[in-house]
Amino acid sequence: MRRSYCSAYLCALLITAACTQEQPAQQVATAPSGMRPDIVATNAFYYYDDVEAAWIFYRDTLGLETVIDYGFAKIMRLADSSYLTLVDAAEGMHSADEPKIVTLHLVTDQLNRWHTHFLRLGMPIEYDGTSLQGGMPDSFIVRDSEGYALRFVRYNPQPNQVSFVDSFAYAPPVLSTAGSNGEMSIRATAFSVYYNDAEEVRPFFEALFDVESVGVLDGSPLYQLAGSGFVSLEDYDGPTLSSPGENGMTLSIFTNEVDAWFDRASAMPGFELRTPEVLQESGLVRVFVGYDPAGIFLEWDTFLDLPENRLLNDYLRWSDVY
Repeated sequence: MRRSYCSAYLCALLITAACTQEQPAQQVATAPSGMRPDIVATNAFYYYDDVEAAWIFYRDTLGLETVIDYGFAKIMRLADSSYLTLVDAAEGMHSADEPKIVTLHLVTDQLNRWHTHFLRLGMPIEYDGTSLQGGMPDSFIVRDSEGYALRFVRYNPQPNQVSFVDSFAYAPPVLSTAGSNGEMSIRATAFSVYYNDAEEVRPFFEALFDVESVGVLDGSPLYQLAGSGFVSLEDYDGPTLSSPGENGMTLSIFTNEVDAWFDRASAMPGFELRTPEVLQESGLVRVFVGYDPAGIFLEWDTFLDLPENRLLNDYLRWSDVY
């Protein structure tokens, strides 16, 4: 069940919002008029019973940098323009008990080293059949401290490779501090969002974000929203989802232009606002939240120029704006 809005960062403002059921997805032919506002980076919020244990996993096991620590919400830098926010579920918009119907794909130049790293730690590794003849697979899956799926994907620079995506070549790798057997890095990320029928939602997504497919990931079109941040809309191959939005995840955009995004999203057929306006939370972040036609949570964030946000804002200033 959807919860009343509570900030994904600092639950300082409580907004009473109506709980809505999944809406029928609708075809959208045109976007609102005007230039699309900027996208500086992609982000997703994941929700945990034990956010400190999750933080230790991403910080120490994966070797990711913490760019903001608000206590119950911590933002980790995945790649040059891709982030993941770990949230204490007691303070967030999703329950930790929701099914975690999302996959975070981590594209790396050192797949074999990551594989060895996890083997040395004794972590269970899942394989998904994308194997090379007589060699290492092109991808594998590990799970974080509460079961979110992390799929490590081999960066293939050759166009004849199945997983080749030209845009990956322009994303600069970001080093992990966890490597004990040589350099390990993450070049790009993709969040897979799952639907009962992704084709029904695809026109809405393409119009809202003014994007076209830049390649294919696991047979589904891949969209580039930031230099190293991608999103894939996929059909869910499990039982029919009664409410796709109850998936343990909020998809988020970091932007310099949250007000312009509010105007654009509000005018988009099929988009439903969760917050009635752009909120300024505890003087740190300006944010609004809504739902796509299937009920997936979407959030836009602009971080104010304050000491608490300095490290993240420094990285965002150097990121290519899309």
